[in-house]
Amino acid sequence: MKRNTLVQTAALIVAGLVLALVANAFASRDRKLAMVGTYPNALKVPSRAAAPIAPTPVAVPVTTTTTTAPVATATTATQPTTTVATTTAGLNPAAKTPAATATTTAPTPHPPTPAPPSDDHFLPHPDKPYVEIAFADVKTLHGRNVLFLDARRTSVYEQGHIAGARPYSVWESDIEDKVRKLFDERSDPRDQSLPIVIYCSGGDCEDSHMLAQKLWGIQFNNLYVYKDGFPDWQQHGAPIHTGANP
Repeated sequence: MKRNTLVQTAALIVAGLVLALVANAFASRDRKLAMVGTYPNALKVPSRAAAPIAPTPVAVPVTTTTTTAPVATATTATQPTTTVATTTAGLNPAAKTPAATATTTAPTPHPPTPAPPSDDHFLPHPDKPYVEIAFADVKTLHGRNVLFLDARRTSVYEQGHIAGARPYSVWESDIEDKVRKLFDERSDPRDQSLPIVIYCSGGDCEDSHMLAQKLWGIQFNNLYVYKDGFPDWQQHGAPIHTGANP
């Protein structure tokens, strides 16, 4: 009986040890049984943290020495080339002088649009509608076949007018058609800058001034009003025509 009991007890102990080992094998790290005994390798675990510290100081001096040297040489080499290029291109008087002469010579052919009379006091005056002139200037312009316009009524014009003058009565219904026809004849700006002499009866007569205002409003810019008018022309014995034709 005692042997059977001992055998059974030993079998139970062995079975318990086997079950404990199996359960310990499948259990997680936190639940594994701590084995009794000495484990010298367990004391060497902190040596792993000391190992990664060693390579870091070795990599730092290598990067600093290799990067700083080429950067310094590259920047110093590029700076002088850029400064030399800008100074030589900007301070070159030989390159600027031909460009200036080319621009000044190009516009010169366009401005010559003055009136044919060479006298400087018969030049266009676009800032004012007309300039009043006396007999001497009227006679000069008449000798150059300048256009003359008679602003009086047609019936008065036919009784006598300055030779070559056209009838342009301000108070008659066809004045707008005549002004438009004159603009069609002289639509070119060079023709609009030619002198035109306008007259009426002189004195208090404002018909010549009114006609000058009309023509100035449609771009004619070289208009002259004979302020003493047709009576003054007669007194000087200048050429006169009668009838409906100039």
